Amino acid sequence: MLDKFGDDFNIDPEVLQSWKNEFYATRIWAPLIGKPDILFDVNVPGHVGPCLDILRQVFVECFTQTAHKVNKDSPSQKLLFHKDIPRYRKLIGPFFKRVEPVNDQAFWSEIDELSNKQKAELKFSRQLILHQIYNSFIGKYRSEIIEDFEDMEESKDLQFAKKVEEFIDLMEECSNNS
Repeated sequence: MLDKFGDDFNIDPEVLQSWKNEFYATRIWAPLIGKPDILFDVNVPGHVGPCLDILRQVFVECFTQTAHKVNKDSPSQKLLFHKDIPRYRKLIGPFFKRVEPVNDQAFWSEIDELSNKQKAELKFSRQLILHQIYNSFIGKYRSEIIEDFEDMEESKDLQFAKKVEEFIDLMEECSNNS
């Protein structure tokens, strides 16, 4: 799309390359590298977040066309990957040449195929999910959960602790019958 736009309006090839770099690296991949939980069902531990942020910064830097000067006061991640970035920058131009354009029909066809495949493979059951939550959390911490609701002023008037206990009893009954 950007190549076609560049050809139609006689955009300088360097400007066009900057557009591609900005769009591809900064708008698509950098957020996913820094925060994979945006797209994937993963928990990113607190100590891993800063490491992912460093990788994200290095990735974006590889797509910039101007080299940033480093010195002894530069951040450690810049110093750590400084020697590798020029090598990665050389790979960017050939990468974009190998990317094949996709028309709308092919894109949506692929999306439909993936969606249908996912529907066929994934069987969502609310009851199964509820049992999994119960077995992994509620059943283990039953007494603590009920005590917390009994101690909370907001839930005393509603008799929430009693209702939760009835719910848990019902879940246990259903688990024992299955």
